[in-house]
Amino acid sequence: MSWNRWIEPYVDTGRELMTPWRLSQGENLYRDIHFPHGPLGPYLAALADGIFGRSLYARTALAALIALLHLAALDRLARRLLPPWRAALAASAAVGAAMFLRPGGWLFPFSLDTAIAVAALTWALVFQDRGEAPGAGGRTGLCLAAALLARPEMGLAGVAVFALAARREPLRLLALAAFPLAAAAAAYGAFSVGVSRELLAADGWLRFLDPPEAYRNVYRSYAGLDRVGLRLSELSLVAVVLALAAALVTAAAFFASRVAGKSRRGAALLEILPIALLAAAAAARFHPPEFLAGELELFPPLVRVIPPSLVLAAGLRLLSRLRNREPRGPLRAVPDPFLWIGGFFSLRLLLAAGYVGPYAAFFLPLPIVVALYGLFAIADRAAPAVGAALPRLTAAALTLFLVFRLASMARLYRGQTWSRVDTPVGSLRLTEPVAAATRAVLDDLSRRLPAGATLAGFPETGFFNYALGRRSSFWLDQFFPGHLDEAGEARAIAVLASRPPDALLYANVLAVGENARVFGRDYYTRLDAAARARFRPSAVYGPGAKPDPRIGDPGFFVEVLVPRETGP
Repeated sequence: MSWNRWIEPYVDTGRELMTPWRLSQGENLYRDIHFPHGPLGPYLAALADGIFGRSLYARTALAALIALLHLAALDRLARRLLPPWRAALAASAAVGAAMFLRPGGWLFPFSLDTAIAVAALTWALVFQDRGEAPGAGGRTGLCLAAALLARPEMGLAGVAVFALAARREPLRLLALAAFPLAAAAAAYGAFSVGVSRELLAADGWLRFLDPPEAYRNVYRSYAGLDRVGLRLSELSLVAVVLALAAALVTAAAFFASRVAGKSRRGAALLEILPIALLAAAAAARFHPPEFLAGELELFPPLVRVIPPSLVLAAGLRLLSRLRNREPRGPLRAVPDPFLWIGGFFSLRLLLAAGYVGPYAAFFLPLPIVVALYGLFAIADRAAPAVGAALPRLTAAALTLFLVFRLASMARLYRGQTWSRVDTPVGSLRLTEPVAAATRAVLDDLSRRLPAGATLAGFPETGFFNYALGRRSSFWLDQFFPGHLDEAGEARAIAVLASRPPDALLYANVLAVGENARVFGRDYYTRLDAAARARFRPSAVYGPGAKPDPRIGDPGFFVEVLVPRETGP
């Protein structure tokens, strides 16, 4: 359904493509290249570039390999908690609901580092759950070290979780905490040689210790904490709808069990009825009647209830362990690290889990598996009193959810106007009118810029650098809020004066999740003024094309500017 439709060229993709390519060309991470995460992701992708050259296919294959590793770990964890068919349904629901979200999802992630860290932490759960198996602690420690080297803050959270679970086992603590921390410290120390602490804090891996306000705004937005009242209202609505669905299924199981002794056909009809009603409701949501379309489009996703439920369960489990009490409730059989890592992932989505946004693709699959295990546990426990059909009806309702989720994904990826865009590094498919504008800019720049020319752009246009093999003048490839402080903005202005690129691009892309959305108006106004003073417009493409277009105007566009001293 989604094949070759994962790449969003103008947000995060430029950074994801350019940082590894620049490493493969001999530049140094942190010293020459701004990068706020660990070194593992960029160097893995740089290895792909070194072997295959610049290639969108090679990068996608690398991301797909990590996605498959994550899914394999998720499947193993599901099968340890659930019987095979239920485990298959839980893992499939995780894939259908989350792994192919736009932009990117797992197949071209907005952050390869996040994908690696999530996959590594999930495999750490697999190895840890083996308990006494020889070498299990060492393999878990290696996974934690990988998470630390990809996203240090996520790796530290993983180490804390596993150390807490093994707090009474000193030998395991060495493998689960001391080893990964020491290995990561040695690696970060090696990559930090010759780089000042100020630069590492402003442009490097130390940024996670004190993220700028713009980063915090993004995190709040992705967790739904920017609009708490609205998100809580949405959560309440979802809870009511799920309670009604649960009541319908429970009532059907109850009456079917009472009728089964008298009429098997009647009992079967009673079991079919709630699923038919749920299917009708799902169909109305999928293709609503005209008079309800506006209201139903605003209805929040049902998965919205999962992260806060898991955060609550993880907190209660932690409290019970601190009080030396055995866990209770439907998730009591879930191992502590499994529940705590699921709770940590859920925190990143707390009130805003859904089918958009880059974080949900990574942090939602594991919580879905845990939540479905809990749902089946409740159904099994209630079945003797309610009716033997309750677990079957629960599985049927979840299967119905998965079917309609796949139908929604098919509509997303096949119901829009997509066009093929060919580049020197492979083809991709983009929605119109972005596709036509991207093709036009690629054609313009391929004729305009000779080999060895330089290219830069705002707020992010590194996709064109990578596709055409043109180096950047700057040390970073994203100019969104929080990436530059005042000193960094002054440094970028100085680069425009001392090493001006041969062409400069402006893409009409807004910053998402920050209070400052428009480049040149809400943020980096001095950099924008300096760029426009030294460069003049030469061409503009897209439906937003007009004389003197500005970011934030209606209609997508990409504008090409050249140095003012350049001839016609």
